[in-house]
Amino acid sequence: MALIGRQIVFQQQQCEIVELLDDCKFVLQVLENDRNIQATQYGEGHRTVPVTYILPIFDGAGNLHAELLATELQKLLL
Repeated sequence: MALIGRQIVFQQQQCEIVELLDDCKFVLQVLENDRNIQATQYGEGHRTVPVTYILPIFDGAGNLHAELLATELQKLLL
């Protein structure tokens, strides 16, 4: 929980950790001006929302996920 609000670079984009999911995944929100169009339940786009990524903490073998190792978070988790 101490990592929520921390800013990291992920896929060459400045992101903020906005949530830690129960299944050991971070939710990252891009802080730049990139936006996505959010569809309604009927598939119609009506509003723009920030780009988000879900980043798993562990891979299938229980090791730190390769994408996580590419960020500066690896040193905080070890």
